[in-house]
Amino acid sequence: MTTSSSVMNKIAQVSLFQDLGPAELEEIALMCTRKKYLPNASIILTEDEEHSFYVISQGTVAIKAIDPTMREKVLAYLEPGDFFGEISAIDAEPRSADVVACNEEVEVLIFSQKDFLGLLHNYPSVHLSLSREFCRRLRLLNHRLTSVSLPASARIARALILIANEHGKMTKDGLLLPKLTQTDIGKMSDSPRETVNRAFSELRDLSLIIPTESKQVLIPSKEKLEEWIKSKSGLAPSNQKL
Repeated sequence: MTTSSSVMNKIAQVSLFQDLGPAELEEIALMCTRKKYLPNASIILTEDEEHSFYVISQGTVAIKAIDPTMREKVLAYLEPGDFFGEISAIDAEPRSADVVACNEEVEVLIFSQKDFLGLLHNYPSVHLSLSREFCRRLRLLNHRLTSVSLPASARIARALILIANEHGKMTKDGLLLPKLTQTDIGKMSDSPRETVNRAFSELRDLSLIIPTESKQVLIPSKEKLEEWIKSKSGLAPSNQKL
C-alpha cells in the first residue's frame, strides 16, 4: 500500500517527525486523512467530543478562547507545519480552545486519537519532540502572563515580538510580521483596537515599527524594541548585570 509523495512531504515538514526516515514517514502518512476548510470556517470547537490530532498542511489558523470577562482572545496563529489538538488527544478531556481558519482556505491532516497515541508509543523521537513543544508553549504562556502588568503600549509591543518570534520572516530591513489587523493584535494583547492604534502611532514615531505598503508590520530591530519595552516596564537594560 502506498501514499502520495505530497502527503509524505507535508508530514516531513512537521517538527515532530523530522527525525524519521522515509519508510516511517510513509507509514505515518497512511494514517491520516486530508480535509479542507473554507476561510473563517470552524475547525475545532470547545464543545466537540472528538479527540483527533491535526497538522496544518496549507493556510493559517487562529487559536481562540473566551476569557473570564467573556471577551474573545486569540492565543496563537499557526501555519503549515504546525499542529494542534494534541492535549485533548492525549487526555481525552474536552477541547480547551476553538480553532478557526483565517482569511484563506486551510487544509489539515487529521490523525485519530488511537493513531496519534500509537505514534507516541512507537516512535520515541516523536514523543520527545512533543515534550519539547509543550515546554516551548509553556514558556510562551509564562511570557504572556508577565505582560499583563505592562503599560498598554509595552504590552502590545511584547505581542508583536511574540508574533515575530513565531511567524516573522527576516528581511534585509528587519523582521516582517504576517498580515494581521489591529483587532487581531488587540485580541493577542488584551487591548481594545483604539489602544492598539495609539500604541502603533507611538512605536511608529519612534521608528521601532514600520508599516509596509502591504499592510504588514516591519520591526527594524527586535533588540531595540525589547529595550524599549524594558524601559517602559522599569526593568534594567539587558546589558546591565542584575
